[in-house]
This record gives sequence, structure tokens and C-alpha cells, in this order.
Amino acid sequence: MAILKELQQLKDQYCEEGVLTIYLNTDQTSNDQQKGEWKIRLKNGLKKLEEYIESSDRKHLSTYKKIKRKAKAEIVKLQLELPKSLVLIATANGDLFIKKLKLRVNNQFHWEKKPVISQLEQIQSDYPQEGILFIQKEDVFIIETSLGEVNNEISYELDLENEDWKQYEGVGARERMASSANHRDKYDQRVEAIQQRWYKHIASELDKKAKEKGWQHIYLVGEQELISEFVKHLKFINIKIINKNYTKFTSKEIVDQVLAS
Repeated sequence: MAILKELQQLKDQYCEEGVLTIYLNTDQTSNDQQKGEWKIRLKNGLKKLEEYIESSDRKHLSTYKKIKRKAKAEIVKLQLELPKSLVLIATANGDLFIKKLKLRVNNQFHWEKKPVISQLEQIQSDYPQEGILFIQKEDVFIIETSLGEVNNEISYELDLENEDWKQYEGVGARERMASSANHRDKYDQRVEAIQQRWYKHIASELDKKAKEKGWQHIYLVGEQELISEFVKHLKFINIKIINKNYTKFTSKEIVDQVLAS
């Protein structure tokens, strides 16, 4: 829910002297960015804005120049770790908001008394809080995502000794699951015997999590037979099913594949 809180805070901001809003594509894997063209776009966008202010709002020109220098300095600091795009909002009273995004944006430069967040709101609408569940016979792996990013990872691994599930949460849960997924063939019959009971247990937990986190959709990924069994226990309504095996994919690759499907 972090982005929703951020949006609400931005909506409440107001500065009489002026607020600078920048949407800037910085994806250096893109053909039109490989030579640092984002620097040219940043320079030109800020220059045009300055020319506009000079002709229409001259009393705030010195304030704008001060904020412009600060904004450029903050963006330059990030040049070695640039994402696909970023949003920067800076006010005359010193407030600074920077959001790095793994999605492209439309390059925009605004000077208003309030932040211009319409594009950020549209991105949030297009890429809301969602859950991706990768269902396997002995593992259920969950990715919490929004804005095309991996926010959190949780894996449930079947503990055959105790006939229970072990839960691992946080970045790296995916790697733990992948490393342990190849050692249990001999337990197949035992797994199937208790699978339904624990699918039901996990599904109940996920229904609660989806409500708490405000997920708009749950994506169920995996073999059709396993998904068909798991979905019986979910009460969540907005479910999308993707019958693909992403065992060798990283969490980010799974998010990219699912959101593009």
C-alpha cells in the first residue's frame, strides 16, 4: 500500500512559490538512451520550463532556478543506478520526492503550485497491488507486486517430516525454493496424500493477505492440474490463470512475463 500512501501525501502538497514535477525516461537498455540521451532531455525540458516561467511567472524565476539545480543534482547522483524511468517532485520549501520506476513514462516537466501526479496515478491504476502465486506440488511461491516491481517474496515449502509447511519471506525466498525443488521425487505419494489439506490452509492465509494488502488480482501460475486443485480453496474473486512453468525464472522475470501475458 506504500504507493497509495505516497500518492495521497503528494495530493496534499501545496507550495505557493512553486512545485517542480519531472517524469523522465532513463532506461539505458533502450536504443534511444544508450548514449545518455536522458541528460539531453532533462536539460532541454528544464530549459523550456525556465523560458516559460521567465515570460509568465517571473517573480518565481529565482525560486525555480534554485529548485532546478537541486533536481538536476539529485538525478545525476542516480546515474549509475538508473531504472527505466523516474519521477521527481521538488518544492520551494525543501520537500523532495523521487520514485524510481521499472516502467517507461511519458517525459513531462511541470511547474505548478501542486505536484502533477496524473501520470503516476495512471501507472498505479495500470499496475496495482497484485499477488502472483507459482503453484508446484511441494511449494507455493508468492510474489507481491505493484508498478511492475517485486515488493516481497514468500515461499511455502512442504515439510514432510512434520507434515506441515515451512514459510520463508523476503527477498531470496525464490532462490531458497528453487534450490530445494529437486530432491523429493521419492515422496510423491506422501505429498499427494496431504497436499489438499495444506493447499486449503495456504489458500485461507492468502485470502486474508490479499484483503490486507489490497490486491486487485491474484495470478495463479503453474501446471493446470495443480492450479485446478489449488483454486478450489480460494475465495478471492479476481483470479487469472497462466498455465506455464517458470521454475528457472527469477522473481523479476516472472513478474515481467505475467504482466505481459
